[in-house]
Amino acid sequence: MRKKKRNKHDANSTFIIVLAYANRYFYPLLILLFLSFGKLNSNYIPTGISILAFSAYELIGVLCKWKHIFCSFQNAYHQKMTPKEIDWEKISKIDAYGIPCIFAIWGILLLLL
Repeated sequence: MRKKKRNKHDANSTFIIVLAYANRYFYPLLILLFLSFGKLNSNYIPTGISILAFSAYELIGVLCKWKHIFCSFQNAYHQKMTPKEIDWEKISKIDAYGIPCIFAIWGILLLLL
């Protein structure tokens, strides 16, 4: 019975790490691919909205202290991801709030174009 519990926690940790990698690499890549394909002027509005949604997701993740957001910051800092040991004090406030702010500014600029 203990093995099942351990496997459940390991599966949960693996899922959090997969979400962290998706947040760090897949979602921004998907947004850039979205911008790359299609007509030049017609993609700015949907891409700007997508980037604003991504920045809001990042900010909400920091404010709600989601584990996968913490792990994506660990990945950015070239640290091992530790979904079972979360310490938000290790994350720089400039990174936590600055990155979503930069994405939001980028999204607004695309909307204004």
